[in-house]
Amino acid sequence: MRTLYIHIGAHRTATTSVQKFLQTNFVKLQRRGYFHPYNAGRHVALMNKIFSGEVPVAEVAADITRRADGKAHDLHSVVLSDEDICMRRDLSLLAQFREHFDVKIVFALRRQDLWLESWYLQNVKWQWNPSLAHLTFAEFLERREEFFWIHYEAYLRHVEDLFGRDNVLLYAFDKAQMPDGPVAAFCDAIGLTDREGLSPAPHTNTSMSPAMSEFMRVLPLDEVPPLQRKFFERACAQVDKTRRQQHGRESNLLMDAETRARILEIYAAGNAAVAQEYFGRDALFLDPLPAADAPLAEMRLPAEGYAVMQDYVADFVRAMALIRAEEAETAAAVAAAAKKG
Repeated sequence: MRTLYIHIGAHRTATTSVQKFLQTNFVKLQRRGYFHPYNAGRHVALMNKIFSGEVPVAEVAADITRRADGKAHDLHSVVLSDEDICMRRDLSLLAQFREHFDVKIVFALRRQDLWLESWYLQNVKWQWNPSLAHLTFAEFLERREEFFWIHYEAYLRHVEDLFGRDNVLLYAFDKAQMPDGPVAAFCDAIGLTDREGLSPAPHTNTSMSPAMSEFMRVLPLDEVPPLQRKFFERACAQVDKTRRQQHGRESNLLMDAETRARILEIYAAGNAAVAQEYFGRDALFLDPLPAADAPLAEMRLPAEGYAVMQDYVADFVRAMALIRAEEAETAAAVAAAAKKG
């Protein structure tokens, strides 16, 4: 029976880089016995179909098996990846895959204070959830219980009940525990230790700087269709790049020491239980806390309207114009090539 690794997240643990790595090495991985179905990178569309009932698990399993059997290499493992899986309270549908595969759940854990800071910036950047996209960070923290999956011990009990304790593979998104980076940590978790000759994973989906995030927070990007939203996001990323070149990098820390300690205390008992059960030690995360006097990010725009226009809006317009010109140039090149062919 083949092994099916289901990578369920969590978000902000280099999941996009992992998925790009799997996609980029689609053929090379098959030579090592690993199959990344549909070469999709992220399997969010597939998971949405499964959980909506549009496609039965048995049908998906049969299709994956048929595709794997048709490959030139002997494939012992299948890898599915979608970080939104961990946002689902009930994973019992995925347990049906156990009738067809030896299922292993892969879950990357990030220390909750750092995760909340990163998740906040990501919600502001992408604005897929209007109720979160325009909150201040303090308002966002008040809603942290909505992110139930970062109560790791409680969430893992549900996963263990469905798949068995021995089938849950954890790794900590912690620099001290990822000497070769997060993609290597993921590969180690699924037994892919021979990575010679594989294309390296790109660093993708980084957060905006806090100041740029504050600019984006007041934009109504959640009211814009996804394709157009991507255009504005690219423009903001270009402005952010320009600002970093001019002013240097800013601190990404959003919590003061007192708030950080309060947040971590909420998760402390659960983290300790997971550390003992899965790693045989007292501490789940090994990276040190930021220094008590570490500078915090400034989540504010210039007070003067002229400064906002000069530092943000003007560069934003320039970036949009540049992107539009690049898109037009690309479209013209494609049209010219099609005409020749």
